[in-house]
Amino acid sequence: MAIQNLRDKLLKAGLVDKKQKVLADTQDRREKKQRGADELAAAEAEKQRLFAEKQAQEAEERRQAELAKATERAEREAAHRVRNICDRWAVRVTRPGQRRFYFVQRSGRVGYLWLPDALCDQLCLGALAIIERMPSAEIAELASRPRPQARKPRSLLQQLIGQVKKGQMQVVSEETHVLLAPEPAERILAIDPSAVRFWARSQKPLGYVSEAGEGVAAT
Repeated sequence: MAIQNLRDKLLKAGLVDKKQKVLADTQDRREKKQRGADELAAAEAEKQRLFAEKQAQEAEERRQAELAKATERAEREAAHRVRNICDRWAVRVTRPGQRRFYFVQRSGRVGYLWLPDALCDQLCLGALAIIERMPSAEIAELASRPRPQARKPRSLLQQLIGQVKKGQMQVVSEETHVLLAPEPAERILAIDPSAVRFWARSQKPLGYVSEAGEGVAAT
């Protein structure tokens, strides 16, 4: 507007003719129109860029959600297969032994089973493996359930178990951990290696060293 007023004054003063003024005004309108078109094009390009970014983000979120669902489904299926093998092939301990066999659970806590001498010997020779038959989350949920307390312990062994439970180590049961022979243990190792908590096999024994790198005694 200031330039337009200046041209009008120059025209009145005779410093520019009317034709020059018309040409200059026309050029100004063209430039203004071009700037408007450029601004519109830039705004449209930015709009398209933001839209493309949003679509890409939503697509990635969908992909991540689908991947999480697929992973969760695979974990459930693996846990179900592990549990089925354990239920079918577990070596049952008819009555608790007098020896404690220590191992590291998937939770990182040290646990132990009360076993007879014969089964401890088989574990040390690799003829049996200790398998965690359910995911750690299920074991934690199971442990959190209220249990009815007996009025008095029925045996000295139960008193010892109750005392140990108050410490860092914990006794585990056949409900959560089982003994398996090598063949079904190999099948579980292929499905979910983390379920195999102790196995003194001749090649690559499992359970002697925890995932954190700390030595674990098994006696």
